[in-house]
Amino acid sequence: MFPKDTHILVVDDSLNIRRLVIDSLNRLGFTKICAAEDANEAFSRLKQNKDAQPVTLILSDLNMPGPSGLDFLKQVRSSEDFKKIPFILVTTESEKGSVIEAAIAGVSGYIVKPFNIETLTKRLKEAWTKHNS
Repeated sequence: MFPKDTHILVVDDSLNIRRLVIDSLNRLGFTKICAAEDANEAFSRLKQNKDAQPVTLILSDLNMPGPSGLDFLKQVRSSEDFKKIPFILVTTESEKGSVIEAAIAGVSGYIVKPFNIETLTKRLKEAWTKHNS
């Protein structure tokens, strides 16, 4: 499982979902969490925090206005500085095309909304294992 001092970036255009994800992460003991409401703001946060307090885990919504979570994933994976950061997509989508495309782009895992704390814990453990094996 990710250490409790993991610096997590939560990206979602819905304030309520951002709050839900952050609250769930807090309940799991994580305290270093920053948030962004879209992919552009999220990438800016990655760059701003690169040296001082680098992000070490991303949880991003798939469906957002502007660049999607899939677009953000591709941007992160194409960056030499950020390509190894574990990246979990949070989605309501069961569409196979996006899931396959995200897998090809290097997603670390998925969380389907609505989710509970047990599901979040399980997906975090899976992503940790994938990136540390």
